[in-house]
Amino acid sequence: MARDRPQAEQMEVTARRTSQRLFDVPAPATVISGQTLHAFDILDMKSIMNMVPNAVVPTDPQNINTYINIRGIRQVDNNADPNFGMYRNGIYDGGLRTNLGPQVDVARVEVNPGPQTGLYGRDAVGGAVNVIYATPEQKTGGYLTGSYGNYGRGELQGAINVPLSQHFAIRLTGWYIDQPRGALYNATLHEYEDRSRQQGLRLGAKWTPNDHLSLTWMAEYSDLHGPSLAGYAPNGVANLVQTGTAETPGVVYRDTPDRSHTHQLYLSQDLTYTSRWGTFQWLSSYRDYHLNAVEDGDRTDLSASSYPLTLQNQFIRHENTRNYYTELLWSSPQNRRLTFMAGASYFHEYFSFQQIYNTKIDLSLLQGIWGNIACDALRGDPTCSTIPGGGFPNTGTQDMSEYAPGPGSGIGTQSWSGFISSTFHFTPTLSLTATARYTHDHKTLAYNQYNTPLTPSGQAIAALFSNVYPDMSLRDTATYGNWSPSAELNYRPFQNVNLYALYSNGFRAGGFSTTTTTPSLIPYGEETATNYELGGRTRWLSGRLGVNASLFYMTQSHLLLDEADPRAPAAFSFYYLANVGSARTYGAELSARFLPTGWWSLSASMGWLHARMAGGLSYGSYVGNQLLPDTRTWTTNIRSEMAYPITPTQNLLFSVNWHHEAGGALDITDMPWHSLDRLDLTLGTTWKKNQLVVFANNAFNNRVVDYALTDGMYILTPPATYGVRFTAAF
Repeated sequence: MARDRPQAEQMEVTARRTSQRLFDVPAPATVISGQTLHAFDILDMKSIMNMVPNAVVPTDPQNINTYINIRGIRQVDNNADPNFGMYRNGIYDGGLRTNLGPQVDVARVEVNPGPQTGLYGRDAVGGAVNVIYATPEQKTGGYLTGSYGNYGRGELQGAINVPLSQHFAIRLTGWYIDQPRGALYNATLHEYEDRSRQQGLRLGAKWTPNDHLSLTWMAEYSDLHGPSLAGYAPNGVANLVQTGTAETPGVVYRDTPDRSHTHQLYLSQDLTYTSRWGTFQWLSSYRDYHLNAVEDGDRTDLSASSYPLTLQNQFIRHENTRNYYTELLWSSPQNRRLTFMAGASYFHEYFSFQQIYNTKIDLSLLQGIWGNIACDALRGDPTCSTIPGGGFPNTGTQDMSEYAPGPGSGIGTQSWSGFISSTFHFTPTLSLTATARYTHDHKTLAYNQYNTPLTPSGQAIAALFSNVYPDMSLRDTATYGNWSPSAELNYRPFQNVNLYALYSNGFRAGGFSTTTTTPSLIPYGEETATNYELGGRTRWLSGRLGVNASLFYMTQSHLLLDEADPRAPAAFSFYYLANVGSARTYGAELSARFLPTGWWSLSASMGWLHARMAGGLSYGSYVGNQLLPDTRTWTTNIRSEMAYPITPTQNLLFSVNWHHEAGGALDITDMPWHSLDRLDLTLGTTWKKNQLVVFANNAFNNRVVDYALTDGMYILTPPATYGVRFTAAF
């Protein structure tokens, strides 16, 4: 595949919501090109964010969300608003589910760290991530890529770009990725837990009737089958009076398949009009996302009939997210001493969800005094007065379903915001930008919870759990308002030096805890962050070397943490969300890109964070000076991409990427997060427009625990993968 080798920092980006060279951006920003993503066959957001200093993507154990932790700001719960602003081609794509599928046919990814609410709006408390997909062009072309690797993984992706007239073009992108085997084998069901299949189509259309007007439309449908809980328990999982079989990183024992299925429809429009009054944009999008998942709730292969008081549980999840977004933007002409940008947006979302726990248990041992002891432990009622007969009847195995929540449950969000930003150029080398945004969120909650015995004998267990899952139908509303000012001072003392000083704010709206059965604990408030930063971009060696650095100090207020639910027994590990603390973080980021020749590029980035709680109580303990969870102290990434010309039509390809993470804690209990080293290699050749390579990702199979559940289950980072890949461009 042909490669262009521009000078460092010359890529056109939209980090400040207007097109400019990366070197001219007066703020920290990391940009990863689509060329780099293709060279390493990177399709997942976790691998993309590995190239961003002070950013990590901890594993979501249930595979329903993408958690991007930027500078220590994390998403504490699946049903809390995201901690980063997600954008597709400059259009907001956030909401309560950011389960990102394969990133195919990407032109570049822009990551803006630190609070970005001023320009980017809601949820951008930790930063903004903008994925720029390839859009239609006025030329015929495309590519087709196929690969095969270990675990039987086969991959096919491609795109074709066709101009249908002088002013209208379309681009069709498709992908199919199938992995029938994996690194985690379920010896009970004789299948691989981490097998997966992903497929999708994206159609883009662009109409440019004249030099002033352009309309770009995009429609995408994606479908994903994968694991819902691909982890293992080295000591087995406790199951009341029994414990499941000890598991290994390669073999587990479950009697229910851990599977999830998601599918999504995404539509967007970008209307851009340029006149002597500036540039006007109308951005809109619509998203319809569905998830259906089943898990082995007890995480063992023990049946209810294997021994009295053995719990057999199946957990089923149904979710649907529908949202639409529209935004009007105006940018004044940029060749004036005083420039402006202003915008107004509206976001509407309804997130419906059900969680069903199908439970079987043999209660024949709970007779007389033993039944009363059980009631006392679980309900605080030694007489079991609500159970028919005043105690546990000798009914053997009992079945019931707990709907927590049940049908009709959902969270609605309506959000309005407006912002204005102005830049004044004191001199050609000194400018000041001030931005202010106001956001108004209105949220509603409908929550229905109840128990349903599946057989008449199930009434006993239904009564037993009635205090844990009490019947309730809750309706609630909450309103949040936030002003988010920011300021940027930009100074260009030399042509090759761009210095900046920043002050910025961000917020994440409050919401509702859906993991507690105590109504008074369901609402929680908004979380805010304030950032102070100094940094600069420099270019050396006639533009072939770019070096960037930044120092920052950030505070978080009303920090959202999980708390133990006081109503539920400790054995159930129920929790709720509360604004109980504050945090202080300071750190540094350094990045560089060097182009020794036209066929070789070297890139490096390093981030360091001192991210600590500054106060607050969690689970009854003071957490001041404790590490912020899911946050690395050090992140380092070094990359070399080489396309050495052997003949005028043939190149030798050799790419290496080394990623290192160290320090940090996995959760609020300060469980150490072991260091990770990952080496990715690619070797091959190109001729004309064809490319053939062999690849090894995580070549030394370095795996560490990336998530730890309270029941002793661990989720590991991805294993080594290797194979061969062929690309034909036309």
